[in-house]
Parts: sequence; structure tokens; C-alpha cells
Amino acid sequence: MPSARTNVADRLAATARTMPDVVAVASAAPGGYATCTFRQLDDDANALARGLVDLGVAPGVRIVLLVKPGGEFVRLVFALLRCGAVTVLVDPGMGRKHLVNCVAATDPNGFVAVSAAQAVRSVLRRRFPEARLNVTVGRRWYWGGATYAQLLKRGRQSTAVLPTTYADDPAAIIFTSGSTGPPKGVLYTHRMFDTQASEIQRAYDLRPGVVDLACFALFGLFNSAMGVTTVFPEMDFSRPAAADPRKLLTAANDWQVTQAFASPAVWDTLSRHCETTGDSIPTLRKVLSCGAPVPANVLRRTLAMVHPDAQMHTPYGATEALPVATIEAREVLDETAAETNEGAGVCVGRRFDTIEWRVIRINDELIATIDDAEELPAGEIGELIVRGPQVSPQYMVDFTRRAEGVGPLDAATKQGARALRSPANSLAKIRDGDASWHRMGDVGYLDDAGRFWYCGRKSQRVVTCRDTLYTECCEAVFNRHPAVRRCAIVGDGAKGCAAPVVVVESMHPQLTGRRTGKLADRELIAWEQLVAELLELGVEYPHTASIGQFLLHPSLPVDVRHNAKINREQLAAWASDTIADHKLRPHPTNPYVLSAKPPAAGH
Repeated sequence: MPSARTNVADRLAATARTMPDVVAVASAAPGGYATCTFRQLDDDANALARGLVDLGVAPGVRIVLLVKPGGEFVRLVFALLRCGAVTVLVDPGMGRKHLVNCVAATDPNGFVAVSAAQAVRSVLRRRFPEARLNVTVGRRWYWGGATYAQLLKRGRQSTAVLPTTYADDPAAIIFTSGSTGPPKGVLYTHRMFDTQASEIQRAYDLRPGVVDLACFALFGLFNSAMGVTTVFPEMDFSRPAAADPRKLLTAANDWQVTQAFASPAVWDTLSRHCETTGDSIPTLRKVLSCGAPVPANVLRRTLAMVHPDAQMHTPYGATEALPVATIEAREVLDETAAETNEGAGVCVGRRFDTIEWRVIRINDELIATIDDAEELPAGEIGELIVRGPQVSPQYMVDFTRRAEGVGPLDAATKQGARALRSPANSLAKIRDGDASWHRMGDVGYLDDAGRFWYCGRKSQRVVTCRDTLYTECCEAVFNRHPAVRRCAIVGDGAKGCAAPVVVVESMHPQLTGRRTGKLADRELIAWEQLVAELLELGVEYPHTASIGQFLLHPSLPVDVRHNAKINREQLAAWASDTIADHKLRPHPTNPYVLSAKPPAAGH
């Protein structure tokens, strides 16, 4: 028996019937904004879906979508959902090489993409041998296929019948940001999208008729499914940290937005600007941010620039499982932030009703069944596992549907069996009868109130010969110093005998900016003074007392999606090279300078 008929695009159709003339999407454009109503959005999505069916797109066909966030992007996503295609979504910010490799791994049947992306596809056509169903958004040059305008016109004249989609049918392949390893393609089913829309709307009381500033493109899709007007500001969505705060403020105040979603990096930039200029978004009453832990000072600054009664929520999850938990800023500022500063980890809140979770003993190896996992009591740090309807069933390997073309994923086929045995799925999934748990890759603990405290990524913990150091717990201690913008703890050496190293990005006026040569005398004095003060902070706590090595870095590398998660794997390699170079050529000839104290006894 097939699973229940499900498609999140049905929510858009319902909204179009109840509020047809309300603006659905407004995108910053030269001279103003390009807009469309919910009726226009729904009609165009239907027409595009029929055009895609006429073109040959059928359920299960994999289509890469590379279109700038805006009205066309939203129309095309809903069209692809309606025609049963599997939409492949990749962050352009990961760079051309990684993007091409990720897309090629999906063996796509076609591209719906802007002219530049279609040009690359054409030049590298041997990497995409099955990509024959292509639509160009913009000017078409020497390659074939339809244009967006032609597809829309064709669909408006078409009588094609759109297919029925079911809950367990594949809907999308969304790649992880690759912040802790190679990007992985995550299978999204129609059930996942529909659950996400329901849970986000329920948890945050998102009501039809409000206006959202969308600084993360995918969140705009949930808006349209919930009757919320989406405003896309003028920004490079692949580089959110570089967004111009003045342009964000212009869009927010032009449309008198009442809610907004952005990464912590955007709120950091925008709130700093408002703190300096006195600007604000007085209509903004609901603020959402995720992608990385949001520091308490960013929460405070953001709440100071919006409506006095505004709420700021920070949902927690991952590409493979979202949303998992949530917490409101007032609870953080009034209760948990002080503990975070002392090294208790970051409280990400309570689980969503549709999520089950457990904290199990940390294990870097495969866990075949739930019987092989040791559940830990509250207060003990372990790795988090979750399950629920918004949790992806697997990473991308093969998405063969049943022969009749209407059923759910067929895990009984040879392809499906191979998918479940693939290394990524074997390491990330724990079987529990006919279901499975997903290993989040995060470590932390549950408290007596049922909240999860995030202590860092499992792969980024530093295991020394004496103990295990967790990134969020250690870094919070040093981040308290006013001259530290942010820092990252990494290990120098093999796991089990690694030496902890703290890499510092400083806000000290003499220690900012990129350097290619040695530090000047005054810079060296400032750096050595900062290290001395950091050592004093560290010895106050058992988990940081043994840390005695510090490196100065001009700008810590971050993930491509939210520009907020520190890439500690990259930093670890850099730190090891810098330390090795320092041993050969001690500072001040080393441009970043290593300072150290004698290690603790027995370390």
C-alpha cells in the first residue's frame, strides 16, 4: 500500500483560494520590488508544472535548481514539487568545484538554472550525461532546451494532468553545508517538507497575512505555504555575512516586516550596525535564527533593534533533521547564558512534539541496532540521536520508486539495499526494528527540564591523553574576553594524545586585519598580553586549565550556508602547520605567533 497523498504545495493552493490578492513574494529589483500575489504564484506554479510534464519531467526525475532567490525561484520550487520531480538544491557558495562534484553525484536528468549555470553544464556536459531536460532562466545562448518564459507559456496552454505524490516519495536532495566534511546529499521526502511546515507554523504561531524578511531562501518556501508574505532583500544569499545592513533595513522598513529569518552572522552584522547608528525595525515582532549557536550578545543587540515585545527563537536541527528543538531568547538571557559562559554548553531548548530523542554513549564507529547503543542519564555528555517524520530516511545513493511509479521508496530492491549499506547511511543511522534513528553528530546532554545542551560536534572534540575537551564548553570561557571576537579549540596531534590549541580571532585594534609578515613590536606586546589574560581565564575552570597553546588568526573560516559555523577541521590543519613552522622558526618571525605555558603535570 502506498503512503498517504502528501504535497506541501497543496498548502499554497489553499492559501491562494482564501487570500488571492495578497502579495506572496516581493523581491528587491532595480527601482523597487518585483511582486506577485498568492493567486499569481499558484497559477504560475501550476502552469510551470504542466510545462515541465510536457517537457518530459516525471515523478522521480532529478532536476537541479540553480536560480537566484526571488519570485522565479519560489514559483519553480512549487512547480517541481507538483510535477513529482526530485529537486536538487546545492549552495553556490561552496565554490564551483564542490558544486559540480555534488551535482554530478546525483546523476541529474536536467537543469533549471540561470544562464551562467547552464553554460557550465554545457561545457562540462560529460559530467552530466543524463541531463537532457533543461530550462534556462534568463537568456539562452548556444545550448538547447526551453527558456523560463517559453515553459510558462507552454504550461498555460497545456492540459497535462499533474501526478499524485505520496508522503514517502522523494521530493528533494538537499546537500549539507560541508562544514565538518564533504557535503552529503540528504534525501527529503514529501512527508518531511509537510511536517516541517506544520511544526514551524505551530511552534512559532506563524499566521497568514504577516510579512517576513527572508534572508535564507528555503525559509521563503515555508512562508508561501503558510500564507506569509515573503520579502527577499537585496543581498548575496550565498554570502549572508557580507549582507549590507542598510539594504536589509530598507527592505524591512519598506514592507514593515513583522517577522524575519536569518543566520546568526546576519543578525550579528545587522545588530552591530543598529547599535552604532540607532536604526531599528520597529515593526519586527518575531525573529528566527539558526545554523549555529547564537551568542547571548547577538540576542541582546537584536532584541534592542526590534519591537519591544518581540520574541527571538533559535530552532536547532540539521539538514538531515529539522526542526529538532527550540528555545526563546528570554529564556537564554535570563537563565542559560550565564551557565554557557561558565562552560556548560549551549542550551538549544526542548524538543518538538514530533521528535523523539536520546543521548547515547559517544561512539565513533557504526552502531548497527538500537540495542547496541547505551543510553545515558540526564547530565552526562554523549551523542544525540533523533527520529521523527521530519528526519531524513537516508543520504542520497539511489531513489528508485516502485515499478508502478506511485509508491514510496523501495528499500527492498538491490539499489535500495545498497543504499542502506552505504558508509554514510551505515554510520549515520541506527536500526530500530522497521524504523531507524539518526545520529546528529552533535554531543551534549539533557538536563532535568528536558532541554538539550549542545557541547559541540562529535568529530571536533579534542581527545588528549588525560581527558576530552568539547568545543562549545571550552571556547565559551575564552570568548568572554572583550578582545576576542571568537575562538576555536582544535587538537594538534592524533586523537587520544592531541594537544589542545585555541585559535583566536581578535577584536583588539592592534590585532585585527590580515597579515603576511611578522608582527610589529607593539602588536607582539598586545598579543602576548592577550594570551596572558586568556591563560588566567582558563585556569579558573577544570576543563580549560590545561590549555596553554594559542594561535592568532585573522579570520576564522566558516560554513558556506550560514557563514556562522567555524570550520575547525580546516583550522586544525592550519594550526598543526603553524606550530610545526614555529618550532623551526620561533616567533616573532612566525606571522601568527604561538604562545604557550608549560603543560599541566602529566599532560
